[in-house]
Amino acid sequence: MESPVLYCSEHLTKEDDEEMQQENGGDGDDDDHNNNDDDDDTDDDDDDDVDDPDDNDDHDDNDMNYIRILISREITDVRLNDQEVEVLVNDNWNQEIRTHAIRYIRRVTPQFRLSKRTIYRAVMYVDRFLFHRIIDNGQFWAVRLLAVTCLSLSAKMNENIDDVPPLSDYPVGAYNINVNAIRRMEILVLVEFNWDMNCVTPFDFRNFFISRFCRDVTKIDITRMNTVVIIMSVLRDLRIMNHRPSVIAAAATLVAVNRDFTIQELVIVINALPINGFLQIVSLS
Repeated sequence: MESPVLYCSEHLTKEDDEEMQQENGGDGDDDDHNNNDDDDDTDDDDDDDVDDPDDNDDHDDNDMNYIRILISREITDVRLNDQEVEVLVNDNWNQEIRTHAIRYIRRVTPQFRLSKRTIYRAVMYVDRFLFHRIIDNGQFWAVRLLAVTCLSLSAKMNENIDDVPPLSDYPVGAYNINVNAIRRMEILVLVEFNWDMNCVTPFDFRNFFISRFCRDVTKIDITRMNTVVIIMSVLRDLRIMNHRPSVIAAAATLVAVNRDFTIQELVIVINALPINGFLQIVSLS
């Protein structure tokens, strides 16, 4: 499986670079790149970045304990294995489903001001469902129904209850999809997942790695925004997205800090972390 560090440093598209420039001061108002989406990630503990310096030692201990808990959780989270990923990647119809679903999810979320974490988790749900269930070739109404359902469930898991859109507000285009159909699909997905909808995402690790890797306090905000752009670019590649979220978050943050890092330099930086025994980000073989 391709290294997420290599992916993040070598496979960012022109659009990703333009988005990072927009986040760093441009006027970009593309629906998929709405800065307010990132501002909505209020549960990312962003306030920790401005804590009293006298409390740093206590916060370091708390951060490390929190990260260890997250890593232990992500190890037990349901993820596809390499063979399962290849089955999806090599199926052209499944790839078309995935592309349509991601495009829909990213297009409609700005109107609801949903967070990037909600988008990411919705795509994780789509991938899990596609491995276990078959959507008949050409049934684009079912693809739209799946996309709406996964986004709705993700919003219910991530957003404040007052911010969760009613099912009737999700746009369904020309497809004959009503609220009852979405509810039935939600039950189908929940049963398929054994009601286990909670999963760790790279956004859970973002602030931790930024605090470790970005030592220039004047660049923390820019690094945070660029890290989001890089994490979201991972959605395009199922092989990369299937890596552990901590690995993706660390790789994305390092690339956001310095696009010119070599693999050897990345290893040195990662090895300096106290949790290195839990993180296996790159291999030199």
